[in-house]
Amino acid sequence: MGQRLNIEIISESKVLANAYYHWSAYTEIALELTGIVIKAYKETQSSDNYRQRAVWALQATGAGLPEEEKKTIAARNLTGLTECQGRNKGLIAVSDKSIQETRYWEEYRVTLYLDEQRVDFDCLKKRKNYEYDKENKNLPTTEWNICDIKFNDFKLFEQCIKDLKEEGKDAFRTKQFPCDVYQIIY
Repeated sequence: MGQRLNIEIISESKVLANAYYHWSAYTEIALELTGIVIKAYKETQSSDNYRQRAVWALQATGAGLPEEEKKTIAARNLTGLTECQGRNKGLIAVSDKSIQETRYWEEYRVTLYLDEQRVDFDCLKKRKNYEYDKENKNLPTTEWNICDIKFNDFKLFEQCIKDLKEEGKDAFRTKQFPCDVYQIIY
């Protein structure tokens, strides 16, 4: 079984589209895919159709709409769709039914909130201090709130995680949630 990732794009409390990636719920891969989605979304400001822009942004990762999903009412007015390469590259969902299926399959989720221009990056293993099986005293504490990373700051967050890994640290705490330990998923 793969590490199953779901990337969702939300506007006005509604999921516009999401994508299921069968092997991508490893922290570094999820960071990379999220960065691609944010960049692509910013570059597609030519369309007022937010669902269209969300789909184009997810397609930038290599994901595509399966044929059955292209036939749904939610997909009717979408243009510029790329061919779906399967679950390893990403399956995009726009219909309520398929969005729920994607949620059912996920192990970890990254959520992009367009109205707030923020990311909830839930692709780290979260544990309570007492559950963490390593020496807790030397864990770094970051300023990041993983539930509220602004689009414009996402590259800095990604670099923070990479720097921790290069320093041989696979876990950290945040000031917002000091009783939790966030562990990088390899």
